Amino acid sequence: MKNYSNIVTILTSTQAQHKTWKLNENNEYEILDKTFSKWYLFEEVAIKDIYDMHDLLIKKSFNKNSCLVRGNITEHAYEEKLKGYKITRTLREKVEGSKVIKPTIKDYPKKWIMLDIDNYLVPEGLNMGSKFQREKAVEMFVQTLHESFHNASYVCQFSNGMTPSSKKLKSHLWFMLSESWDCETLKPWFTENYPQIDKCIFRPAQILYTANPKFIDCQDPLKHQRIFLKEKFNKNVFLPKKQIIKSYIRHKESEKDNYENIN
Repeated sequence: MKNYSNIVTILTSTQAQHKTWKLNENNEYEILDKTFSKWYLFEEVAIKDIYDMHDLLIKKSFNKNSCLVRGNITEHAYEEKLKGYKITRTLREKVEGSKVIKPTIKDYPKKWIMLDIDNYLVPEGLNMGSKFQREKAVEMFVQTLHESFHNASYVCQFSNGMTPSSKKLKSHLWFMLSESWDCETLKPWFTENYPQIDKCIFRPAQILYTANPKFIDCQDPLKHQRIFLKEKFNKNVFLPKKQIIKSYIRHKESEKDNYENIN
């Protein structure tokens, strides 16, 4: 059996996978309506390490129609591709009318993870208009995570909503892991311990946005400095296995109790 733990799934749409901004009459950045796609082409690429991840994110940041998901592509999706069809992001089999819609994406243990940060207040005194101080804010957030993250290399991509006036840090942090973990197992531990991380990332079919934002009649206020690689001693994160498994077991037991109470 092949090992797909280092696979990154890339989806490509005919619609832009980024936010578009313009300056309004008050010289404030105003977001335009965002388009959402239903149908995608796909490819799966293998990465070896954090450097490969950095290179991939740099490349995809300039591809306005691409995004990533953490799950793997199913055999059914490949069958559809061979027929020349695009796919939807379907995680579970469902019925629409008389048609059975089969899954196209599945959860799978991966050696990489992206943490979506939206609710970490920028530490007082830091100016988000400064590249150095933005990176300092990111590092201050990393130090709030479990100790296994503290001395591990990562790639940061400031998300589309990050501006110099942001009161909260808005970024995507990409880490390589020492061993493979699926979304279902990781989610309870992160949910219990890190409320500032968006839990949607633990949906295998959740879109992980990588394209740079577009600015109409104005420049990117971050001066296109949205991605950086922070190199540290450890190239992988050694997650606390016992803690994660205990959180997962507690979660499954709670689900079972809730189900029995309902029924």
